Amino acid sequence: MLRLSRLTLGVSDIDLSERFYRDVLSLVTERRDDEVIVRWEAFALILTPRPPAGRGKFHLGFRVNSDAEVDAWSQRLRGLGVDMIGGPAGDSGARALFFRDPDDYEFEIYSEG
Repeated sequence: MLRLSRLTLGVSDIDLSERFYRDVLSLVTERRDDEVIVRWEAFALILTPRPPAGRGKFHLGFRVNSDAEVDAWSQRLRGLGVDMIGGPAGDSGARALFFRDPDDYEFEIYSEG
């Protein structure tokens, strides 16, 4: 069985991207040479200083435990001036918000109720 263990994203400004993932999303980042690694238990997101050639559709979702957490993230991101796409929206059982990082990659924070 294949398991997704890492994803590499090319970014246009490695320092700006590191601050976004660390300071805005509150994720732990680690510098390794000219890359930034964001780690979870069984997954690593690797940011590398190679600007995206095009703005193709890319979407990364973060699941949280409740609708209230989605709403709290919405307030935090808006307060930090993050480029919001939409939300939070949805009813009990499914609520989501959508936003972009500095390289226009699309993110979602959602709950499943």
